[in-house]
Amino acid sequence: MKYVAVIRIMPVLMLAAACGAAPQSEPPMQATAAIMTEVRPGAPLDEVLQLMDAHLVRALEGRLEGEALQDFRRAEAISDRLLETRMPFEWITSEQYSLEARLRQVQSLADRILAMVEIGASRDSIVADTELLRESVLRIRELIAQGGTPAPPHIHRLLQGGDTAGTAARREFIQQQGQPARPTGPRPLGQPIPPGGR
Repeated sequence: MKYVAVIRIMPVLMLAAACGAAPQSEPPMQATAAIMTEVRPGAPLDEVLQLMDAHLVRALEGRLEGEALQDFRRAEAISDRLLETRMPFEWITSEQYSLEARLRQVQSLADRILAMVEIGASRDSIVADTELLRESVLRIRELIAQGGTPAPPHIHRLLQGGDTAGTAARREFIQQQGQPARPTGPRPLGQPIPPGGR
């Protein structure tokens, strides 16, 4: 009879265990749902980064524990929406680097920190990486304030219209960067011979 009773109560125990495990998956979902209402597609990138930074500040103040962990989850959810924002430019002139690529690096670091939280990595390591994430966000905001340009021409554009050297697209990009364009095309070899000379 004891075995029958155990068998009968097993489904109840399994259901109770499942119900007890549910809250572990709720925080990320709640964070994502909250950010869906805070961050709309097409919002200015700098405003979204400012919101992400505010959550990171609170997360670091609490060392990503308790309510502070919720703030980090919201910051991580924001990072997933960065590429949906309205970007002020494509190319970081001062770094000669893509703004989108920098945002993807922020996303990757936020994902890594979240994975560290989930596996129970050391708190010091989690906090250190979160500080690095915040520094990256602040740096991108500085770069946005400095301004940028459209991205350099893609290789497919360079090869369009028989412009295999990409001279026209290259000249246009250089002008956007505010640099004097160098002459293109074949150049004579050696020194020119003066009139009447050999």
